[in-house]
Amino acid sequence: MFLTKDELKSAAVPEVVDRAINQDDEVVTIIINESIAEMKSYLSGRFDVATIFAETEADRDQVVLKHLKKIVVDEIYRRKTGEINETTEKGYNEAMYWLKEVAAGHIPAGDLPPKVAEPETGDGFIKFGGNTRYNSNY
Repeated sequence: MFLTKDELKSAAVPEVVDRAINQDDEVVTIIINESIAEMKSYLSGRFDVATIFAETEADRDQVVLKHLKKIVVDEIYRRKTGEINETTEKGYNEAMYWLKEVAAGHIPAGDLPPKVAEPETGDGFIKFGGNTRYNSNY
């Protein structure tokens, strides 16, 4: 798995996370999977997301991991209180800004693997030319 509950301690206090999820680790797993899916939707246009999120431990991209943690912690806090925590919201907004900018190509993505180009198929839809020209003698 790309991220586990135990690794969230660098982004949030473990006791607060446990209280927010009522000691139910399955909730954290669901939130992590949903957040990964959200990140994939942003990054899939330019990057090989299967490779990015298949990595484990030290092979993971640390910037992606950092922003994923911010998103997950914000979702956990919102789930518990139903309110917006100012600190987690700021982290969430930073993560979303980074995702949007990287997806648009405005900021560099570091060592993320580029999306593999798919081989072209078909006969090439574009056709050059036009209608026959006629001389008008008006």
